Amino acid sequence: MVEKSKKWSRNKYIFIEALLVASVIFLTGIFLGSFYEKARVDSVREFYVDSETGLSDFELSSQIIYDFNLNCSFAIEKSIYFADQIYKESRQLEKYDSANKFTNDVISLHRRYDLLRTLLWKNMIQNKEKCSTSANTIVYLYDYIDTSLTTQSMQTSISNILLDVKGEYGEKVILIPIATDTNVEALSILREYYDLDKVPIVIVNEKYQFDNIEDLKNIRDYLI
Repeated sequence: MVEKSKKWSRNKYIFIEALLVASVIFLTGIFLGSFYEKARVDSVREFYVDSETGLSDFELSSQIIYDFNLNCSFAIEKSIYFADQIYKESRQLEKYDSANKFTNDVISLHRRYDLLRTLLWKNMIQNKEKCSTSANTIVYLYDYIDTSLTTQSMQTSISNILLDVKGEYGEKVILIPIATDTNVEALSILREYYDLDKVPIVIVNEKYQFDNIEDLKNIRDYLI
């Protein structure tokens, strides 16, 4: 009876010890996960602040050019520069999206990026109305949240095609990817104006629309 009691006590001790170890591992995992999440959100926030400042400078520069009727070549040059900067920074976001697991903070920061890109597109439209330019505007509208595997596959193919075009044409192509499901109202207005109902979709120079891979492969035929 005494031996049985000792065995029970020993098993109880082992159970408690295992429970404590499991609890420590679990809590450590939560802590590391929270730390990593905060770190990646902080990184995105830094990208956003830089983009916001740069694009605000671009918007003010464009307005000064319009108000004072200055040479518009500077506006086009600025457009290309800021478009490339925003695009490079947006590629960094893909590192955080690979697991397809989004927090409210990350979605909120992505929404700010989409707002900046929409603002850039709007300014590009204005610049091209005022100035003659050989730069092509390619706007890529895509889904960001809760996409199906089929949609993800299609969007990856579209991105690869557009990356090739951007690499081939360089500064002659201003590539602006914008997510449509982060609730940017200004983008909704532009989509309605240009009749852009489908997603994903690519629009070139506000004239030509591509909503499937086969047609998109001929996109070079529509560039100036």
